Amino acid sequence: MLISAKRNPIELVLLLAVYTSIGALTIDLQLPAMPLILQSFGFSESNQQQWIITAYMLGFALAQIFYGPISDSIGRKSVLLFGLSIYILASILCIVVDSYFWFLAARALQGVGAAAARIMVNAITRDFYSGNEMAKITSLVMIIFIMVPVLAPTLGSLILWTGPWQHILYVFVGFGVLALIWTIARLPESLNPSHRKPFNVVQIKATFKVVIKEPISMVFAVVSGIIFSGFMAYLNSAEQIYSSVYAAKHLFPYLFGIIALFFGVAAFLNAKIVMKLGAVKVVNVSLVLMVVCTFINLIVTSLYSGVPPLELFVVMLIVINICIGLIYGNVMAIAMYPLGQHAGMGASVIGMISALLASGIGIMISQQLNQTIYPVVLGFFITSVLAMLLVRIFGQHIEMD
Repeated sequence: MLISAKRNPIELVLLLAVYTSIGALTIDLQLPAMPLILQSFGFSESNQQQWIITAYMLGFALAQIFYGPISDSIGRKSVLLFGLSIYILASILCIVVDSYFWFLAARALQGVGAAAARIMVNAITRDFYSGNEMAKITSLVMIIFIMVPVLAPTLGSLILWTGPWQHILYVFVGFGVLALIWTIARLPESLNPSHRKPFNVVQIKATFKVVIKEPISMVFAVVSGIIFSGFMAYLNSAEQIYSSVYAAKHLFPYLFGIIALFFGVAAFLNAKIVMKLGAVKVVNVSLVLMVVCTFINLIVTSLYSGVPPLELFVVMLIVINICIGLIYGNVMAIAMYPLGQHAGMGASVIGMISALLASGIGIMISQQLNQTIYPVVLGFFITSVLAMLLVRIFGQHIEMD
């Protein structure tokens, strides 16, 4: 018997969390192995390992624009099954390729497959819920999802202890197969038949225009990308920072997981308060807090000539993760709010804009990494200021149910 959002919302949240977790697993499980991957293909410049993440993110970003319109026509479940199949195939290709170029191409293809799962999370959630209730469901999904970045680097290190880095890729294949089987067996079609749109170029173009002309959706899509770009810069360079700057490679999986855990704490807190305060107010307050904290971080980093004590750096990242945890789900909910009848296209456009900005700005920041953490700290400050200004200018008169 298929699940129903009304009968079994807990299983629906769990399944949505699985889809959301694919991206984090594909990135975070491989973090401890990145130097080994680079060396196995004959490269030694450490900044080049950042492309392992960015290649995935670029494929993830560019594919999103296609999934939404297709799902508006044929439904969400078929798109999910296609994307999961692509993800499994790409993970197998990562195992068998023999050059760094083709490995990065396979990583991009992984992103293409995973994008279907991520976009359909937004569309399915919007099919069933709206407004602050959607923000609450999104936060509940994030609470479960956050266990992946908390545990994945440690699990990745354990896998490396048992064998070569390619073993991590078998986990990707297995996780993709699990998601595929669960989807086939238990996921209902969330798109109401009366809301399906004919698949034709004219209709797609018209829907696309409706979405990109919705100012609130576009502004908050940009805010989402900007606020996440600082985190992407940290994610790209985290292994290098702990290993090279702080000479604490052995602590990397544990510190990364502890820091990520506070993102989940913030998501849990947000699920409790968003129904009382509203998504817009939570975003505004959290952005102000993030700007203040990142400015203090910048001053502290300067006082220590770019390399503050590891303990201070960890505390900085914990506070930043709390702020992002309070912001991200709400920003996506606000962006999707005006697009109830165009949820598929809206999820695609918003997801593409957000991911392209995050990956593009993130790699520009992280490629500046030297023997200090200045680039990452400065990146967090600048992006949080830009996001706050956009919300202050364009988000003052939003009302959500």
